Amino acid sequence: MIKKYSTYDLPSKLPIFPLPGAIILPSGSLPLNIFEPRYVAMVEEVLGKHRMIGMIQPLTSSEASSEDIYPVGCAGKITSFTETSDGRYLLELCGILRFRVKKELDLINGFRNIIPDWQPFLSDLEEDKKNVDISELLTQLQTYFDKNNINVDFSEISRISPIQILASIPQICSFKPNEKQAILEAITTESRVKILVSLLKMYSSDKNGLESESIN
Repeated sequence: MIKKYSTYDLPSKLPIFPLPGAIILPSGSLPLNIFEPRYVAMVEEVLGKHRMIGMIQPLTSSEASSEDIYPVGCAGKITSFTETSDGRYLLELCGILRFRVKKELDLINGFRNIIPDWQPFLSDLEEDKKNVDISELLTQLQTYFDKNNINVDFSEISRISPIQILASIPQICSFKPNEKQAILEAITTESRVKILVSLLKMYSSDKNGLESESIN
């Protein structure tokens, strides 16, 4: 079980891993296959320190450059890893706390680093204590699974905490990057539930998802 974090545990500098369509939420998990040399170097550096990586999405708009990223990401702690014979790392991240990019620093060994602003999201440290009604969300999730011919044992889902269910849905549903970003940036847990319900309804009714403006 991952330890509880306080503000004293949060690093002042954070390496980031920009990856489209990949988000992690507080109390959620994310498996990663690290093979690029620069990100192998990143993993090896954080393993000797705080074990935290900032997951963040590149901007996908037509005006964005290849280096542009969204302003908000989420830090994940490496909770397990395996080094393969061909030099890759297979990681499991546990979501700790969202951050806003305060400043980007110079490259180190080819990977990007930022100064994170943790302050707007400190309530994430208490995410696992939050009690939220997800009954409508589960109904819509069941409809989504049925629509997409996904076989899921809902008796197993019922054993997972509501917060972990919320964190898992973006991993298993085929939402667009901007929709996942809206889920990540939701100010409250209740607003995240509303966004997820809206998305599941849209994707279960043969529509192409929502534009970011309509789900923020």
